[in-house]
Amino acid sequence: MGWKASMIIIHQPGEVDHRELLKRLGFINLNKIAGLDVASAIYPREEEIYIGNYKNNLLICEGSLPYTFFNQQPPFIEELLTHLFPDKEIAVIVLHNVVNLWGFSIIRNGKRIRTRAGEYTGNVIDFGTPLKEEEYLLSKSFIDEETGERMYLLDGWKEPCTEDATGEELVFSVCSRYFGQKLDEADELFDTEFTGYEVAKNLPAGPKPWWKVW
Repeated sequence: MGWKASMIIIHQPGEVDHRELLKRLGFINLNKIAGLDVASAIYPREEEIYIGNYKNNLLICEGSLPYTFFNQQPPFIEELLTHLFPDKEIAVIVLHNVVNLWGFSIIRNGKRIRTRAGEYTGNVIDFGTPLKEEEYLLSKSFIDEETGERMYLLDGWKEPCTEDATGEELVFSVCSRYFGQKLDEADELFDTEFTGYEVAKNLPAGPKPWWKVW
C-alpha cells in the first residue's frame, strides 16, 4: 500500500451550502485558506478540512472523523449525517500506508449496508453483503487452510497477497461506485480544486476512534 486518504462522500446531495454544512457538523471558527487539488487535499493536515463537488458527489476531506465510522457503534457524526441526508448514500474511505490501514463504509437511507476495514494485524470490522465493486477481487481470493486468512491472487503478483496488502485495491474499487473510475485512475478528480478551511472542532465525546488505537 502506498496511499493516504481520509474522505466522506455524499452521493447526489442536492444543493448544499458547504460552509453551513461544516458548521452543522461541528466545525467552528472556519477560516478560509487556499484551496488545494484533491491530490493534496485527500489527506489533510490537522485542523484543516477541504470540501468540494465531483460528479454529483459532495466530498469532505478531513483527517480524523472518517476513521470513527469503523466502530461497531455508529458515531455521532454518522448519525448526524444520516439525519441531514436521510435518503442519500454516504460513503467513507480511509487509507494509511504506514500500517496497511484501509477501510470503507457505505450508509444508505440512514442504515449501514457494508463496512469493512483492517490493517496489518488483520480485519477490524466486516459487516454486510459484499458490494458488486468488491466482486472481482473476491473472485480472486481463497481462504488459507493453515491460517484461516483470506488471501488474494492479484494480477501481476506471483505470490498470494494478504488482505491488508489488498485493502488499498478494495478501496480503489469501491470508489468507482461514485467516480465512475477506481480512485487511482480518476485523474479528473485529482485535478479538481476543493475549498479549504482551518477549523476548530466542537464535537461531543464518543467512543475512542479505531484510528487512535493503532
